[in-house]
Amino acid sequence: MIGCGGGAATGGTTGGTTGGTTGGSSGGAAASTDSNITFRNSSNWVITRLYMSTVDQNSWGPDQLGANVIRTGGSYTLTSIPCANYDLKIVDEDNDECILHNINVCAESTGVNITSEALLSCQRATAATGSANKSVAR
Repeated sequence: MIGCGGGAATGGTTGGTTGGTTGGSSGGAAASTDSNITFRNSSNWVITRLYMSTVDQNSWGPDQLGANVIRTGGSYTLTSIPCANYDLKIVDEDNDECILHNINVCAESTGVNITSEALLSCQRATAATGSANKSVAR
């Protein structure tokens, strides 16, 4: 679907990273049950919001990007994510939603590469099936 795992994003990983590396680690090493996951935006659209929720939860967590966005060619890394299977909700600049189901963040520790083709395909599938019956945490 969205190109989970694999090699580096088109355009490399320098210049265009918006928000840089964010998240948990404040000095100590992450526990072996935690993972980092990098979202690379190789699409033609700015990613404006990113929500995560373990597959057994009925609501989305907070927007992981906060005031940041992931520009085309940029990346954003979440750190110290507990190993689990997550549903991911990606929202682009046009407010289109893409929902990825049952992503194992430890298995995908190399990252999620978001391409234009995959984003459009995922958005069509999400529109056809609804938005996963989860409410957004406020």
